[in-house]
Amino acid sequence: MKLFLRYLGYILIISAMFTLLPITVGIFYQESIISFVVSALISIILALILYYTSKSIKTQESSLSLTSGLSLVATAFMVIPVIGAISFLKSFNYNLLNAFFESVSGYTTTGFTLYSTLEGLPKSLLIWRAETQWMGGIGIIIVFLFIFSRLRAHTLRPLEEQKSVKSSLALYQAQGFSDKFAAGIKGTTTNILLIYVGYTVLGIILLFLTGMPLLESIGMSFTSISTGGFTLSDTFYQNNLQLGILSLLMIFGSISFITHNKLIRFKIKEFIIDTRFLLITAAAALLVYISTKDIGTALFETISAFTTTGYTLSEVSLLPQLFISVIVIGMVIGGNVGSTAGGIKIFRIHVLTKSIPWTIKKLLSPPHAIIPFKINKKPVEEKELLIVHTFIFTYMLILVFASLSFMLLGYSFLDSTFQVVSALGTVGMQSMQLAGLHWLGKSILIVCMILGRLEIFPLFVLIGKLFKR
Repeated sequence: MKLFLRYLGYILIISAMFTLLPITVGIFYQESIISFVVSALISIILALILYYTSKSIKTQESSLSLTSGLSLVATAFMVIPVIGAISFLKSFNYNLLNAFFESVSGYTTTGFTLYSTLEGLPKSLLIWRAETQWMGGIGIIIVFLFIFSRLRAHTLRPLEEQKSVKSSLALYQAQGFSDKFAAGIKGTTTNILLIYVGYTVLGIILLFLTGMPLLESIGMSFTSISTGGFTLSDTFYQNNLQLGILSLLMIFGSISFITHNKLIRFKIKEFIIDTRFLLITAAAALLVYISTKDIGTALFETISAFTTTGYTLSEVSLLPQLFISVIVIGMVIGGNVGSTAGGIKIFRIHVLTKSIPWTIKKLLSPPHAIIPFKINKKPVEEKELLIVHTFIFTYMLILVFASLSFMLLGYSFLDSTFQVVSALGTVGMQSMQLAGLHWLGKSILIVCMILGRLEIFPLFVLIGKLFKR
């Protein structure tokens, strides 16, 4: 508990630092910045309370366990959106649920919005919406690990350093990264941040060069690389060059950071193997093109769905049935593990499909025969296989239960399923206006968004720990 409280405090301090951007924008455009200042102060005060509370706890912890890491990530993704919601309160006439919904939609990189129009909203609030998605995409935990590993590296003795690495590994894995520390904790977090920030800056520059205003370039780069989907205006862009840049940013965001690292190290063959989902996206785009006869719309909408970003060029409800079916499949599948995208993830789908012939082969073999299960020529333990199967089953169970709950509120099967799939996949595509949604419907979507971003297990682990107490 000591480390849990202390680390949560550090994470809140980091989240408070991110309010500097909307505060700066607000000052520049002469807008009220009081809500951002208040949320930053609350984060700092709460962080100090957590820090001094942790100091009063006498029990010593050698390191943070994976269970505690999962619980910490789940707690952070619920506490931070609550504080972040303060900035949205005034624009929603102080409706707490609506403000929290918008905040959760941002931090989980979903992109649902309850605003009927963005016109008239303060520019500082618009850039804050975009920044919450950028933070949610990289994960504040990764930023914390980056800072933490550097501050501690020069002050810890060898044994303490080893314990620190164990805690960092627990948090790293709790964020959904399964790859080992090939370059160590400092090297790995540095690579992830450099890749993420590098693509973000590149996106800002390229969009600005196409004639997009600077503030919009920053916001759209934030929400594209994070596969978030928030925009800064009601009308979407029609410039093909801008759409092309946004498409590339969405694709980059949906590819695992570890895979990007392989490209940087010129491991082209491994990079191609890890990006096979692009072939799936291309095949899906071809199907969509058959139904729309518009290659530009087909490519952009399909990339948006399969990367779980959620940008749309047209009303979803007016699209052909084949188009909607392909989009739903894309939202369920999602991007790569260890990326900013949501959904079940390509790797898990790959494991599931390969496990079918493996299971049949195992059943046909003698009882004591050893049939290794491999992915990309690497052995996968049966317990890891069980985790993947359990995750997919739980994901589909939540999808069905949430959709049925939505239907009980009086919404159609199509709208209910589409909205739940979109929320659970952190996509944000909407088949209907959400502003007038029943409060219970909003609550269901909030839970689905959090479960989707956390990839289910961290929240269940946190609930389990609370009940265990």
